[in-house]
Amino acid sequence: MTANRQSDRNPSCPTSRPSLGRRPFLSLFGGALGALALPGGGAWAAGQSKTTNGLESGSVGYFLFDPDSGRALEERAADTPFIPASVAKLPTVAAALALLGPDHRFATRLLGTGPLEGGVLRGDLILQGGGDPALATEGLLQLLGALGATGLRQVEGRFLYDTTLVPELAEIDSGQPWAAPYNTGVGALSLNYNRALLSWRRGGTPAGPDALTVADAGRLPLDSVAVRPMAAGGGFPLLPDGVDRWLMAPPTSGEAGAAWVPVARPGLAAATLFRRLAADAGIALAAPVAGRAAGGAAALAVHDSLPLAELARGLLRHSNNLSAEVIGLAASGRLDASATTLERSAGLLQRWLTRQPAGAVNWRGLRLANHSGLGTGSRATPRQMAALLRAGGPALWDLLPGEEDGKALPPGVHAKSGTLAYVKGLAGLLTAASGRRLGFVLFIADPARRAAMDAALDRRVTATPAPARAWAADARRLQGEILERWISTY
Repeated sequence: MTANRQSDRNPSCPTSRPSLGRRPFLSLFGGALGALALPGGGAWAAGQSKTTNGLESGSVGYFLFDPDSGRALEERAADTPFIPASVAKLPTVAAALALLGPDHRFATRLLGTGPLEGGVLRGDLILQGGGDPALATEGLLQLLGALGATGLRQVEGRFLYDTTLVPELAEIDSGQPWAAPYNTGVGALSLNYNRALLSWRRGGTPAGPDALTVADAGRLPLDSVAVRPMAAGGGFPLLPDGVDRWLMAPPTSGEAGAAWVPVARPGLAAATLFRRLAADAGIALAAPVAGRAAGGAAALAVHDSLPLAELARGLLRHSNNLSAEVIGLAASGRLDASATTLERSAGLLQRWLTRQPAGAVNWRGLRLANHSGLGTGSRATPRQMAALLRAGGPALWDLLPGEEDGKALPPGVHAKSGTLAYVKGLAGLLTAASGRRLGFVLFIADPARRAAMDAALDRRVTATPAPARAWAADARRLQGEILERWISTY
């Protein structure tokens, strides 16, 4: 059985965290462009069987254009819908920058419902999430430090956590493997990119592996996530045992083992870690309970995120799904605060974007199923995605990552990639040999193989099948050839 796997899934996280890896950009491969990259070559665009670079029965679509006027320079299957994968993060960022503003900051707050007298809060303490996608342990420590500066030493009431400013969801896409660390929970209180590290220390312990949350501040126990050894013969190294409960197969005797897993209850995870940090600082808090901040609650401490433009830059560089979903939910909340699902939220942004001036564009068939592009529910044609890229304008274009950001792209290319098994996409801007700046959208896909993989989904499987990995390598080669031809030709 095969798994539905997205490969450009690295979170925007500190470099001290274990890397999930990136595939290298392979050397350019000659001989395919006569059949695939010349405008008007209908066989491949129509999906007829043809073997080139190892890609069989696939389809290629692209739209090369002037970013200022939108005028097409080259196009192929430009009105054919493709799965955009993480290229769908581009319209999310474009809408968020326009609706929230590039200087928007997400605030995480500590609130009190009663007076602070003699170091005692005579009421409840509330940890309120504001949708900061990059909130880390360091942010909680800063909040705790500011709280201590008020003189607070004791809380008489409850310890509540409030996630109501952004809908809290257990996962992004139900078509992903259960243990996929890029398919996390989403919410107003999202901590350390909503991932836990299941770690089995060298030599082992009688109690089995630990569940940790990881940040620059260190690795700390995550009390809301449970993990225990898996009985022999489970058949899989990692299996769910309930919400934020995991079974992990022991590593080779005497060796260490580790695996990232998604956190499905991010608000509870953030609150339990804050409670542990508070205890270390001498402030005892009751077990956290979900709740809503009362209207009269007073702010005791506030932690602001980086500006949205900086968060978006990291989102596009690292292709973090959680960041895209939280930022997208916040942006759609400016249009309709009642959107409680990713599909509804993404639909709001889609309708808003398609009403912006973009020239004569046929939007039929466009579907943004969520804000990150994770999964196979979204569809966009190369022409539609080009219009969405233009709608973002320089505010979006200036955030696109390139070779200098560690991306496997030719010099002068700044773009957002998208990768699923049997799906490859890239959209952005390039500087041609003449110095001319051009916009482009390029999709490569094998719809039949992708559909067969979805039909055989087994959520226990996390490994990408070998044929899909081989297909991806060939797709990268073809992508590189097309980019190099555009750069040299124009």
